[in-house]
Amino acid sequence: MKNRFSIVIPVFNKEKYIKETILSVLNQTYDNYEIIIINDASTDNSLKIIEEIISNKAVIINNKNNLGLSASRNIGFEASSGIYVAFLDGDDVWDKNFLREINELIINFPKESIFGTYYKENYNGKILYPKININEKLLGTKFVVKNFFEANLRRLIITQSCLVFKKNIFDTVGLYNPKITFAEDIDFYIRCFQNFNLAYSYQIYHMQRKMVHKSISNSKTDNLNYPSLDKYLGVSDELNRFINFYNYCFCRRKKNEGSKKSMIYYRNKIRFRWIGFLKTIVLFLPEFLYTTLLKFKRYLLKKGINISTY
Repeated sequence: MKNRFSIVIPVFNKEKYIKETILSVLNQTYDNYEIIIINDASTDNSLKIIEEIISNKAVIINNKNNLGLSASRNIGFEASSGIYVAFLDGDDVWDKNFLREINELIINFPKESIFGTYYKENYNGKILYPKININEKLLGTKFVVKNFFEANLRRLIITQSCLVFKKNIFDTVGLYNPKITFAEDIDFYIRCFQNFNLAYSYQIYHMQRKMVHKSISNSKTDNLNYPSLDKYLGVSDELNRFINFYNYCFCRRKKNEGSKKSMIYYRNKIRFRWIGFLKTIVLFLPEFLYTTLLKFKRYLLKKGINISTY
């Protein structure tokens, strides 16, 4: 019997992209799957577009109120019937062979429960390839990542949309925390990869859409709940370093926003010897120099150049 996949697609105001996302699923060369779309109280034409193109493989669940990404993923999970579940964001796109590749990972690594692939990023039409902490000589191969946190101290080697989970892992790690409304994936990854390995295909089967203005802007997250990662400290040195890196990322985000108090809060958590000299300098730059750096970063991204994680 072929493995059956449940594909959960949370949607909130994705009218510009949701058609491409759904079609990337309907065009899969592996056909044993179901689609569960969670319309999280969209106020644009997302639902209309979904209803126009969806097939008989889809279930549409309409949230009466906007519950957020984590809660919507959990609702989709509870409605799923497959042995394996994937969470595809409503503006991301799969390669037509994504599920076939995941199925091959399942066959090749039967003892594993989490499966994922490499990806590319679309910055307003410019395609970039993340520089990850895995030897490029392994590109095109499949293998098991036994220390997820060490492998992800640079850029994430996966995104949420290119992961597939055997459903029984949720008995161990729990669902997404609906109280976390920013970087909810990081909290989830920590719970997952403390307990499970990642069977990985180092080949691109997913495109993550990223907006330049959202990636490095001053848009505020003061009304969003960041994950509290310190509670996971002490499990391993690699996890400690992973948490330290994300405290740096949160600090950078708050510096981008001009939220000085929150920026200092996260900066005080950072072990600077673990993030390096250049990252440390960036955190202490005066505002006018930092703003200039952000503008330069934005210019390069629009040209399809991403020189670093800053």
